[in-house]
Amino acid sequence: MITDKKYKKFVKGLMAAASLFTFHLALLTSLASCSIDETNYSSLDQEIVYPTQAGYDGLVEACYENVYYLYGKMDGIDLMEMGTDLWMNESRSGSHGELTNYNENLNTSTGVVRVVWNALYGTVAYCNTAIYYANAPGASSVALPDASPAGSRSAKAAEAYFLRAFANWHIVENWGGVVLNTSSIAEAGALENAERANEEDFYRLIISDLKYAADNLPETQADRGRATKWSALAMLAKAYLQRTRLYPDGSAERKACADSAWLAAKQVIDGRQLYASDATQSGSTKYWLDANNKSNLENLFIEAVDHVNGYNPEWWNRGRTRQYYQMAIGSAAQDFGISSDGWRYGRANATVWRPTLYLLQTCFEPREDTPDTRFADSFYYKYYIGTKQHVVSKSNWAKYGKDVSLYNTRRPSNYTITGNVKTALELRGTNFNYYADNGTATDAVFELEGNDAAMGCFTPNWDLDSAWCAQQKFLAAGPNQYMDKVGDGPTAKIGGLAKNSNLRSLQPSLKKFSCVRYLHSNQECEQDIAILRLTDIYLVAVEAAVISGQHLSEALGYLNTVRRHAALSTDANKMDVTAAELNIDFILQERARELCGEQWRWYDLKRTGRLNQQYLTEAGKNPFITTFNQRHLVRPIPQEFLDQIANASEFGTNGY
Repeated sequence: MITDKKYKKFVKGLMAAASLFTFHLALLTSLASCSIDETNYSSLDQEIVYPTQAGYDGLVEACYENVYYLYGKMDGIDLMEMGTDLWMNESRSGSHGELTNYNENLNTSTGVVRVVWNALYGTVAYCNTAIYYANAPGASSVALPDASPAGSRSAKAAEAYFLRAFANWHIVENWGGVVLNTSSIAEAGALENAERANEEDFYRLIISDLKYAADNLPETQADRGRATKWSALAMLAKAYLQRTRLYPDGSAERKACADSAWLAAKQVIDGRQLYASDATQSGSTKYWLDANNKSNLENLFIEAVDHVNGYNPEWWNRGRTRQYYQMAIGSAAQDFGISSDGWRYGRANATVWRPTLYLLQTCFEPREDTPDTRFADSFYYKYYIGTKQHVVSKSNWAKYGKDVSLYNTRRPSNYTITGNVKTALELRGTNFNYYADNGTATDAVFELEGNDAAMGCFTPNWDLDSAWCAQQKFLAAGPNQYMDKVGDGPTAKIGGLAKNSNLRSLQPSLKKFSCVRYLHSNQECEQDIAILRLTDIYLVAVEAAVISGQHLSEALGYLNTVRRHAALSTDANKMDVTAAELNIDFILQERARELCGEQWRWYDLKRTGRLNQQYLTEAGKNPFITTFNQRHLVRPIPQEFLDQIANASEFGTNGY
């Protein structure tokens, strides 16, 4: 977390860097208008600023800035999570259909592709400059205290090495062999002719950078969001595992990369700890508790969001991610009392994606009494009304297929839902909600959970009996009602829009980004966002063992550790699987259960060879993907970049 004093230093570093990176000038100008200091640091010579402790610290902090554009925003979700087997969007014109469905609108002018490209190369540029000033002649004048490892020059530079590797990993996985830039603009000047590197070149630098970072970063940092030794080792394990895709199955190079991934992952696993399940909460449930968001045992690298002063890029405008995965509450659910302008579920004005039938019923176990808590940990499927009571009208009772004989004004309990809500004023003092505590939402009403008498809508991942649904006072629909499950053959287009148009808007809503304690408004949420976490690295180790053919017994133990982590201690033995499940398809399903929505899925499918037409169009996966071409394994080169280089025709567009 960046404090007020540190923020001033951070801004100074950003402003000093502004003269080098023109694509940040608009943001930096807006920061300068805040009157933090009258000195115009952007005009100072970098040779004066960066060798000072404040200047170098600010430069390293600036290396983190563009992570903001990758997590908690639509852009990173589009490129990292969509176009996979877990999410769908029926749109073919705008509304993110380009990347979710690989439609004809995906081209060199696609905006989110440009945003992510600029964010990643912006990170590389900042990091290159930080590395240059840590190692350039005269770098000894950088006044960094050596009293502690976290303050040493090597430790500071190691943060830049980590972030450069992190950015380059995303670059090579999205665009393949493009520009591999290792020079600071302070040293080399602006790029005129762009030269392509191959993917091996990228991975050699990525792994070298991560090894340096792992050797020089401290195990803990005083400020949330800083890279640590564990961040570097976790990313090193993921880099080695992803690199296996460059080599044929069974090859010595592929096995060697997998074994290196295992060793790095094992270091992390041996050095860190999972939340322990008990008889009332699974370790997974504990991980997602609001109370654990800002200090989480299992997180290895996060995007730290300042919930106290709003010292973030775009200030308080954070955390809209939950809206993108939200049910369209303003449609059917609103007729049963669910607020489309509520706080718990978020304002319903940006719904984009919905889970596929494959995620709901193949990856997650579709039954109410499953010992696996991860569906309940990950999704809202019980929606509670946003008023003290809601009367379902007779017309809506009939519209949604209810048993009309039950609708009788002499029996109001049959059609009146009693709410379970409190105002912000009533909640203050319980530390239920950060925004309530700051005293600015006194009139807001918060929907409380746990009392099913206040439930207005029920959308589980298991099928429901239509006759039962017709008798409930709340709106109830399973996947057999809110999706189309009719189809024959392996490529049947099932899992699309429900045949009953009144139920098409219903779905479970991903709630991983709905940390109620840190709501700032019914749109903004100042929660930290996990990027690397421990259960992911357990599963990296399992996959690495399968590829290398080594450590299989230990890998099975790791797999069952992740699964037991997702159950009450009393149900732990129900979660164990056998060696027969040690295969890539089961691991991919386990990764979906554990990590859905966390921006790893596109990379998972690319690494395992599942990013292809046959796999993506199987029944129950994204039914709106009609054509996947070989060019879709990489993204289009942004036109903005092509217009800035002299050899655009030679550089190419990646086939778009």
